[in-house]
Amino acid sequence: MKNKSRKDETTSLPLSEYEEVMKRLKEALARCLQMLKIGHYKDMSERALRHLENASLDQIKTFGDWILCLSAIADSCLANKHILSQSETYDFLTVAVATNIEEKTRTKAIDDIIFRIYRDIMANYESSNDKIKIAYPNIIVDVVAILAKGINIEGKKIAPFQVELYYQKRKANAGTSSLIPKAVTSTASTSATAASIATIEKRKKEELHVIEADKEKIIESLNKITGRNKKELELSLSKLQMIDIKRLRHLCENYGKLQKYCELIHGSEERFRVELQKDIGRKLSQHQLQRAANSIKQAKVYIENVLDGKFEPHGSYGINHVKHNLEYGYQLTGLIQSKRRSSHKR
Repeated sequence: MKNKSRKDETTSLPLSEYEEVMKRLKEALARCLQMLKIGHYKDMSERALRHLENASLDQIKTFGDWILCLSAIADSCLANKHILSQSETYDFLTVAVATNIEEKTRTKAIDDIIFRIYRDIMANYESSNDKIKIAYPNIIVDVVAILAKGINIEGKKIAPFQVELYYQKRKANAGTSSLIPKAVTSTASTSATAASIATIEKRKKEELHVIEADKEKIIESLNKITGRNKKELELSLSKLQMIDIKRLRHLCENYGKLQKYCELIHGSEERFRVELQKDIGRKLSQHQLQRAANSIKQAKVYIENVLDGKFEPHGSYGINHVKHNLEYGYQLTGLIQSKRRSSHKR
C-alpha cells in the first residue's frame, strides 16, 4: 500500500470515524490471523497492521475488510520474505474464498478454478522455489479478487475464462521477479462464517480424495492410449481443471467401448447405428449419429489436445467450440457424463 498522510489516505475522514474504521479493521485482521492460525508470527501481524493503517477510505469501501486484511497479510509475507507452509497456504486460499465469494454467487466454473488451485498447491507447492512460495498469498488474493469482482488488486479486468492462465503466469513471473510488495487498489467482500469455511474444506478434501484415488488408474490408461510416459502424464493432469480430469477418466473407463464403436464405424455405419442405439437405449437423429461418429474417430486427438492444453477458449463465454462439439458427441454415446447427470449422481 502506498505511503501517504493519514488525512489523504482517509479522504478527510473525521478522527472518530477513522478510529472506528481502524478498530473494525484490526478486529478483522485478528480474526484472519486466527482463522489462518498464523497469529504467532509477530513480525507478520505487526507489518500487516501497518499496511492497514495506510489504507484509504476508497480502498476500504471498494475492498471491504476481509480482502484488505488478507492483502495486508500477503504484502507482509512479501516484505518479510516469509514462506507459509503448504497447509498454511491451503488455509489462506480457503479463508480468502470463504470471506470474499458468497455461496449464492459460486458457479461451477469458479469451483473448478478454486479446486484446480488446491490441486496445484498439493502437487507443486513443496517443489516450488522460495520466490513463488513468498508470492503465493498475493497471487491468491489477486485470483480471489478476480473471481469476486472481475478485477485484480491493481484494478485490471480479467475475464473468468482467463483466470487459470493468469494464475499460471503470475506463478511463472514470481519465480523470476524481484520481491517487491504491491499497492492495493480495489474489489469487494462478504462476511466469513465457520460454516462456509467448513463447506470449502469438506469439498476440497472430497475432490482431492477422488483425484488421488483415480489418478493411478487414469495415468495407467492414458499411458496405454497415448504412449506417453507416466511422469509426463502426471504433470499434464496436475495442470487440468477438475471437469477435464473427469472427462478423461470417463473416456479411459469406456475405452473398450470406444474402440468397439470405432471399428464399427470403419466397417459399417449401419451396424454402428444399431449397436449404439441398443447400448444407450434410445434413437438418435442422423445429425446426432454423425456428431457421435466424428467424436469417436477423433478420440485420441481429443485426449492429446486436452492433456496439452491446446483447446484455447474463444469469445466472451470462453468456449472452445471444437472441444465443446467433440464432448457433445461423447455425451450422446454415453462415453462421458454431462455436467447435469454428474451433479444428479452426487
